[in-house]
Amino acid sequence: TAPAPSTDDAWTPHREQDMAAVLRLPSHYRELDKAGSATDQPRTALYGSERGGSVQVRLLLWDRAPGSPMDQVRNAPVVRGETQYTRTRVQGYEAALADTTYNLDENPRRVMRVMIRTDDDRMYELRVDMPKGTPEEQEGTSVFKGARDRLGIAEG
Repeated sequence: TAPAPSTDDAWTPHREQDMAAVLRLPSHYRELDKAGSATDQPRTALYGSERGGSVQVRLLLWDRAPGSPMDQVRNAPVVRGETQYTRTRVQGYEAALADTTYNLDENPRRVMRVMIRTDDDRMYELRVDMPKGTPEEQEGTSVFKGARDRLGIAEG
């Protein structure tokens, strides 16, 4: 497993008011972009490291789940590649993980995603994109696991 970010690299809360969520990321991650609205689903927040690099974190929200978490990760792949799927629970909610490796212009990449369906039928996706086989993969894996475990979802 990847090492957790060091204790001097505090996790900073990013309140996503329109998404009824708090995304916690290492302190050097900053919001890069926002998209979507109640009429343009999903809502999306994109984050990246101010230190540079190519690890990116996305949080997406659909006000109404388009299907089960497993159906969504299987039927809406972000890239074509080799994917491992796992049913799970996140904070007591039904969830599914998809861990995909693929090549982009000869460069191996990895994307880790978790889909979470809340009791009031909202669906969240936490996604981390990273290069594979580099120190950035360790960082990306650690950020994914930490953000997933620290994700705050407001009751609907």
